[in-house]
Parts: sequence; C-alpha cells; structure tokens
Amino acid sequence: MTALATPVRTTVKRRAGRFAIWTSYAVLGAVVLVMVFADVLSPYAPTKQDLDSILLPMSGAHPLGTDDLGRDVLSRMLHGTRVSVLAAGLAVSIAVALGLPLGVAAGWVGGVVDVVIMRIVDAVMSFPAIVLAIGITATMGPNVTNAMVAVGIVLAPAIIRLARAQTMAIRSETYIEAARSFGARGLRRMIIPHVLPNIIQPVLVQVAVLMGFALIAEASLSFLQLGVQPPTASWGSVLSRSYTFLDQAPVQIFIPGIAIAATVFAFNIIGDEVQRLLDPKRK
Repeated sequence: MTALATPVRTTVKRRAGRFAIWTSYAVLGAVVLVMVFADVLSPYAPTKQDLDSILLPMSGAHPLGTDDLGRDVLSRMLHGTRVSVLAAGLAVSIAVALGLPLGVAAGWVGGVVDVVIMRIVDAVMSFPAIVLAIGITATMGPNVTNAMVAVGIVLAPAIIRLARAQTMAIRSETYIEAARSFGARGLRRMIIPHVLPNIIQPVLVQVAVLMGFALIAEASLSFLQLGVQPPTASWGSVLSRSYTFLDQAPVQIFIPGIAIAATVFAFNIIGDEVQRLLDPKRK
C-alpha cells in the first residue's frame, strides 16, 4: 500500500506543479495582451463618466458594473493593467539598477566598502517595507513615479544582499584565480565577463519574485492615494474606490483583488520555474 502510494503521490504532485506553471504562463500572457490591446478591448474610455449610471451591477452594457462616478469598471481594469504592471516594472528596474552594482562592489571589494554598504542595507531593512515606502512617497510627493522610486529603494537591499553573496562565492573560484594570473583586472576584464554572467540566474529569479511584491506595493500606495492619482486607473485605485462603496457594490472589490492575487501568484510560480530551468545541476 505504501509502496504504491509514493509514486502516485509523486505523479499527482508533478502534474499539479505543471498545471500551476501553465496557468501562470496563461495569466501572464493574458496580462501582456491586455497591456498591449487595452485601448481595443475597452468598451468605454476609462475616464468617461455617466452620472446616470452610478454603481450599476454587472450587465451586458457594463460587464463588471460601474463605479461611483459612472465609469465602466471593466475599462478601468483593462487600462489599469498597463499602469500597474509598468509601475511594478519601473520599481524593480530601479531596485536592480541600485542593488546589482552595490552588491557586486560589496562582495568583490570587501573591507570598508562592504561594511558601509551592508550597514546601509541593514538600516533600510530594519523598517517594514511598506511603511518605509509610504514615508518616502509622502516626503517626495504623491504620484506614481515617486511611489515606484520609493518601492525601488525599498526593494534594492534584497538585490544587494543576493548579488553580494553570489559575488563572494565566485571570487574564490579557480577560474577567477586563473584570470588574475593572466593579468585580468578591473570592471571590463573581470566583473563583466566573469562575475555578472554567473550571478544573473539568481538575480532573474529574484526579479520575478520582486515583481509580485512591487504589484502589491503599487496597489497599497494607490489604495492610500499616494500612488496613481485620479483620474488615472490602476488596480490599486480601482480597489480603493470599490472599498469606499463596499456597502453599495460589494462584488466590485473582488475584481481588482483577484487580478492582483492571480498576477502575483503567477510571478512567484514563474520565478520558481526559472530557477529550476537555469539550475546547472538539472542539466
């Protein structure tokens, strides 16, 4: 009985994993298509108001209903997809642009450089991420660009620590010693050809995970009206309007919530799959 249960359990687990992966591909594919064709797919302009059609339920004319200003929720969700995902991508790009060179410098140079960089990282990570992002955004001014810069700063320590650890491991490898024996020094002859290609795999995995966190951060900041500003639509702003009128239209709050949850889930699953595919032990 036990001998049969083990292969059956393994098969079920493997098939469930493949189903999750293909579902994640489908979700991200749909997100990309919506980002590209939002103008074509939207039945109405996302900012068009109809004060005679306030908080309507789902119908043929408005498949997801309307909000408190009579705007079509489906149109706002479709256009909000582009805003939310691009904003998350901006935040992660800032995190990588800050974190990768600082992490490599800390791991490669060591000494005082390493101590200074890591103490700054420890100071940033001592604050709750969302709270720190809220503080930075409030200081810089409430708009989506400032919000994503703040999120990028908050996410950068994760990239710094990862890049530092990977660089320190690579620094003692035999091929690095061989390159040094041939006179290779500096950024162009050591870091770019030998270090960066060997740390890119874990960085890509971390980027996929951070995209999910950045989406949640954008929604959180827009929910607090520190991110995307009216009348621009994003998943967070649609969620905020839906929450305000939860008693009159309770179903609408689930629409942006499901979109955010499904996309974050997809990014996390794809991150695990990228790690599996790039694992040298698998090859």
